[in-house]
Amino acid sequence: MEATDKMRMIDLCCGIGGIRRGFELAGGFENVLSAEKDEYACQTYEHLFGDNARNDITYDEFRKTVCRTDYDVLLAGFPCQAFSRIGLRKGFKDTTKGTIFFYIARIIEQTMPKVVFLENVENLVSHDGGSTFEIILNTLENELNYHVVGVERGEDRGLIYHKSSFIRNTKNFGLPQNRPRAYIVAFSRDYFGEHLNLIPDSTPVRGSKVIFESVRDILDENVPDSFFLASGFLKTLENHKARQKKNGNGFGYRIVNVEGVENPISSTLLATGGSGKERNLIYDPINGRRCAGMMVGRKKTPINNEYVRTMTPEEWGRLQGFIGYAFLSENGNEGFSFPEGMSNQQKFKQFGNSVSIPLIEEMALFIKRCVKDMTDAFSEEERQRYSIPGPQLRMFVNLEKELKEEVKPKTIEKCCRIVSEVGVSNEFRVKDISNILGVSQVSAYNFLHRMERAGCVRKGRDRYEFENKKNEFAVNV
Repeated sequence: MEATDKMRMIDLCCGIGGIRRGFELAGGFENVLSAEKDEYACQTYEHLFGDNARNDITYDEFRKTVCRTDYDVLLAGFPCQAFSRIGLRKGFKDTTKGTIFFYIARIIEQTMPKVVFLENVENLVSHDGGSTFEIILNTLENELNYHVVGVERGEDRGLIYHKSSFIRNTKNFGLPQNRPRAYIVAFSRDYFGEHLNLIPDSTPVRGSKVIFESVRDILDENVPDSFFLASGFLKTLENHKARQKKNGNGFGYRIVNVEGVENPISSTLLATGGSGKERNLIYDPINGRRCAGMMVGRKKTPINNEYVRTMTPEEWGRLQGFIGYAFLSENGNEGFSFPEGMSNQQKFKQFGNSVSIPLIEEMALFIKRCVKDMTDAFSEEERQRYSIPGPQLRMFVNLEKELKEEVKPKTIEKCCRIVSEVGVSNEFRVKDISNILGVSQVSAYNFLHRMERAGCVRKGRDRYEFENKKNEFAVNV
């Protein structure tokens, strides 16, 4: 690809597409492949973008699909439950979620995207005394050869960084939500080389615009009675908070828009729903007067007389930038919606699991500027190298490394030509090599055997395919 072309991205662990949408809003990015395991999130993703994201990144077949995909930027909001303060915090010991990073690392290793963007919970940087984050950074920096923004290499390739450099908060990017999260931006040394010294040593710490200044700006005008708390449940919350306070703890429910606070902001929205809603209660006398004291639905006691309710899914959507910002048409019409029949419980979960789109947009703009500054400084040779798809370039690098001691440069060049024309992870036969090079099948076998010795070929029953070598990570899947 040319350095000025639109950058193609793959959207892994994509949820309902918040990271993708942030990059799309920045301009210059196009999504070409997505992956998500949660069926309800896939339904919303397909509803919003028209793409089927039902792919599992732990499956070998999907990895092969990525190898056959020409793309530039890898996006991943990989599962956070194994690192979250509210989970069991098993980290990499959690074989179902914690090791997802290493499946992503395997994809990075074999497809060599130009840029990697990862998002996770704040606790990622401090989990297990910081060793979890150290492993992630070391994998990217020293094993995959990426420069992570905010990291310096010291002596013996030791890493120098401040954990706070990776934490960014939604409240500083135009939305009234206190949501600190960890963000990692990494650029390929194989593509950008010495030009990496042209980019900043920090990602943006603040956004350039305000979407909603206060929680009061995101509230619905007409709220159904069902969102107001039953008086008995509110009393339970009050008692719980009093007990926690007596024990010296600060846990408990929170009404976020209490009078006297000029620009109130919400607590972090949580995918668990329960505590995420109770720490973001709303004082709503306008709607509350209508239903106070009423028996509604399955509530066991009347609606409270203090006009306290939970937020609505639409309000959570505004706090994440999905509603009222990211999907607005040029005429200002709202373009976000869920598929028909999606439950409120799923809506809360999907917003709570997602990202704050304006923050992602700022990160995408940062990446866009960095890539432009570096590619503008490219020589013609570097520009040609930049146009080579990652899986192929990775194999070219491997072939050069493994064969340079035993064959002539022209032979390596011909091996690379074979890879270019066949493609990585595509099946082929020896006669295909013969046709590509215009040589006999005996000569074609000689080329094949050299590439097998370099560890670049996987043999099937009667066919072959090119596959980049797998290395062993420090902590492996």
